[in-house]
Amino acid sequence: MTISEKTKLLIPLDGSPIGESILVSIHPLLRARQVESTLFHVAEAAESIETLEARLEAQRRTLESEGVETRIRIVSGKPAEEIVRQAQVGGFDLIAMATHGRTGLERVVMGSVAEEVVRSSPVPTLLCKSGNRVGAWDRIVVALDGTPGSEEVLGDVVRLARSLPATIHLLQVGLGLLLSDGYRGVPFHYPADPPGYLETVATRLVAQGVRAVPERRQGMAGTEITSLATELDAGLICMTTEGRPERLPGMDRSVAAEVIRGAPCPVYVRRMSRVAAEVGGLRK
Repeated sequence: MTISEKTKLLIPLDGSPIGESILVSIHPLLRARQVESTLFHVAEAAESIETLEARLEAQRRTLESEGVETRIRIVSGKPAEEIVRQAQVGGFDLIAMATHGRTGLERVVMGSVAEEVVRSSPVPTLLCKSGNRVGAWDRIVVALDGTPGSEEVLGDVVRLARSLPATIHLLQVGLGLLLSDGYRGVPFHYPADPPGYLETVATRLVAQGVRAVPERRQGMAGTEITSLATELDAGLICMTTEGRPERLPGMDRSVAAEVIRGAPCPVYVRRMSRVAAEVGGLRK
């Protein structure tokens, strides 16, 4: 992507202050790249369209005052399905949305629209939750497990790091939990850690014009990813997910879902797809 091109950004809003917190979290992206955004709302039957339009219009004017060309779109239906459908038909590069970060019984009952979007979306998703650190994306944690699937996010990360600029911290966690993408009911894989794997990836990224630092941890992947981001005061976590649904919300937990709920900063997630690795994202 050249400086004259724009990233098409879909911003789903649910009308709540938590939902609107994503508008603050994306400021580093707005400063780094030229962005064209669409404020998107999936209306429920009882909602007043006039009230919705007025609220979205206020947000649109704020973004326009910051130099971001912005449109408004309101539809009806099931939120996760409509968000994913709009991302597909609208040719968007990135979905940016807030998550309420529900856990336990509340999440079993109410579910998580954000996590359903992550599992289904053909384009990457940027997520933040209430209380996330809002600041510069000058340090980015990238979770890798040694497989080609986990590396599919690197193209996006390199393009973003060049724009910011930022230092990339390449993290590999022992026990292979990133590859299994689940804690219960999924056979764990224990891939051998090739000597110098992270160093090889770092060298490749440096050749592309970004600073990359290898980081190794042992333990549970979700915990170690969020822990390193906290220690570094990182502005962003980037990773891929297999998109495997949880059989019981909160019990059969994916690593990506755990990172989203526990991260101290926004999380950029690309669903693994080797066949369509260049669909969406921060394109060249």
